Amino acid sequence: MLKHSIFVFIIGWVLWFATEKHPASLGVIVPGESGNLLGNFQMAFDMMKAGYLKAAYIFIWKAHYIVLSLIAGLMSSIIFQAAAKILRQRKLREVMRPEILTSNKTDSDE
Repeated sequence: MLKHSIFVFIIGWVLWFATEKHPASLGVIVPGESGNLLGNFQMAFDMMKAGYLKAAYIFIWKAHYIVLSLIAGLMSSIIFQAAAKILRQRKLREVMRPEILTSNKTDSDE
């Protein structure tokens, strides 16, 4: 999980630097951050509903980048491990199952 969190943290910073960093240049006034985590996420969601995607991303990333990195790292780690488990099980199933004979004859019948 730590590797994924660091990876997501770096991706988040790259995205943040790729977008315009100052919300005033986006044409919207970003509200100040409150001390409430859920309140900040609600404000960002309201900004997204209003059509200000970049401003919402900049607002929420600036306020809670550590929390977002940990959540995204945890989710990507879970998804990666689940996909690896499914692929491992599929490969093991192919190795462990014998080939099905296509005809009804066995070696002793011939």
